[in-house]
Amino acid sequence: MKALVMLMLLGTAAAAQPDPATRPPDTVVVAGVDDAPRRGTWVEAALGGGPPRPRCRVSGRHRLRGGDSCLGADSFGATFIELGFAYRFGIAPRTTLSAKLLGGFTDLSPGPVQSHGVVPDHVPGLHAGGGLALDYDTRLDHFAVGIDAVFRETFARYSLRLPSLAVMPRVRYVF
Repeated sequence: MKALVMLMLLGTAAAAQPDPATRPPDTVVVAGVDDAPRRGTWVEAALGGGPPRPRCRVSGRHRLRGGDSCLGADSFGATFIELGFAYRFGIAPRTTLSAKLLGGFTDLSPGPVQSHGVVPDHVPGLHAGGGLALDYDTRLDHFAVGIDAVFRETFARYSLRLPSLAVMPRVRYVF
């Protein structure tokens, strides 16, 4: 009885293996070739942090008028909404170095300055900047990982100029 069961199991195992020549036409034969990384349109969102104390430059003339100064909130958020242009340089088969230029709108909340003795809730401004990015296109289809370093100079109300440096990791999904 045991011999019969073993013979049946061996027979079904041998029958379950299809002949490679009879492979259906819609399947892909893996030939050991590395697929090219996906490049094209992509979407990105970033979340970061910065130093807890502001470093701002307010012109001396403005500081004297109305008592305005850099003595605003010790901790504040900087929200950037921006558009930019980046150009990639290939440095290895799946690794690129990108140079980027960007500009957009900044919202500083709460304000890092005082206006007539009051710290404003929001200080809007415009910013411009540039940076570098190092990217690696993973073998997972659609995904890339990298690191960005971006310098921005924000020009806000109250003659405020605020430099910022952001270094952030990134995971990118390419359509």
